[in-house]
Amino acid sequence: MPNTEIISKLLARHDTWRGQSQKPTQRNVSSGNDQIDLLLKGGWPTAALTELLVQRPGIGELSLLLPTIKNYCQNNHLSVWLDPPYQPYAPALAAAGIALQKVLIVQSKSAREWLWVAEQCIRNNALLLAWSDNKMPSYSDLRKLQLAAADSGHAAFLFSSNKAACNKDSSNQQSGSSPATLRLDVDSVGEKNLCLSVRKLRGVAPGEQLLIPRGKDLGSQTSLAKLPVNIIHPAIPISTDIPRIKTSEQRLNA
Repeated sequence: MPNTEIISKLLARHDTWRGQSQKPTQRNVSSGNDQIDLLLKGGWPTAALTELLVQRPGIGELSLLLPTIKNYCQNNHLSVWLDPPYQPYAPALAAAGIALQKVLIVQSKSAREWLWVAEQCIRNNALLLAWSDNKMPSYSDLRKLQLAAADSGHAAFLFSSNKAACNKDSSNQQSGSSPATLRLDVDSVGEKNLCLSVRKLRGVAPGEQLLIPRGKDLGSQTSLAKLPVNIIHPAIPISTDIPRIKTSEQRLNA
């Protein structure tokens, strides 16, 4: 006898396509920019992993996601930043309407811990922003994150450098293969513009490009590893602080 409960769960998944339907529908969340939404056929794909291949960290790539982060935080979701290369600039996030108490920074100690935190964040309905250059996740690792996003129904974002992506692609049998639903190259053009180029998205030809103005400066770039650690906890919590955790022992309550 078939297990009807398992079958029902499979049919309810966002990436399951029934044969009688013409094609699987891709749900999206608006990026907050009409031009980006037009390029991506509706906005950032939900129930999916998006890979942003950045020329170098700090060129303004975070400004692309500020409206999405604001939207998730306003709907009572955590925004978890996993291994960001620089200290997030809290005043700029607050100016963008993002509730700082909903932003959580996590610093992982190993590739295994990085993958565990990323998957748990997605499955617990948090908005994940993860940086992978120091951990170099494999295809199967990213496949786990893609499946977790499909199960949760939420968007998840992975930042990689173009150089790291090329190294990862060269190790695969098919160059450029990735389980991510969307792969988008993000390059700077001069000091005022960003160039977005689609590398992978269903229904969009690879190489389609969009030139947009760079977002406002999110503050000076300070490596998190170089920040002084305050071991004296204040008697009264400061609301403008963005919480950070450095171990996987604390449960994520999203």
